[in-house]
Amino acid sequence: MDPFTLMMVAVLALMVVFMIRNSRKQKADREALVAKVVKGANVMTTSGIFGTILSIDVEENEILLETTPGTKIRIHRQAVTSVIEKAAPVVAAKTAAAKPAATKPAATKSATK
Repeated sequence: MDPFTLMMVAVLALMVVFMIRNSRKQKADREALVAKVVKGANVMTTSGIFGTILSIDVEENEILLETTPGTKIRIHRQAVTSVIEKAAPVVAAKTAAAKPAATKPAATKSATK
C-alpha cells in the first residue's frame, strides 16, 4: 500500500474512534441527567422555562411542571435540559476580607481667603 492510502485509513479509523467516544460520553451525560430528574427537582426546559417537577408519568413520557405557584404545565420528559441545583450562599465577610478597604485621605480646608 502506498503511504497516502495508509494515512487515509488511519485518519478514518481515528474519526471512528472519536465518534464512538463522543456518543458514549453523551449517553453517560444523558443518563446522569435522567437520574437527577425526580419529583421536587428544579429544572430548566429546552425552551428556557424554569419550574419544579410535581409528578413524572413514565408510561406517557410526561412531566407535570409548576412554573409559578398555581401554574402547571405538561411537558415531554426529554424537554428537560438541566437540573438546577441551588448554590451555596456566598459569605459577604469572606469576600470583604479578601479585598482590602481603600482609605481616602482626609479633606483639608484652605485657610486662605
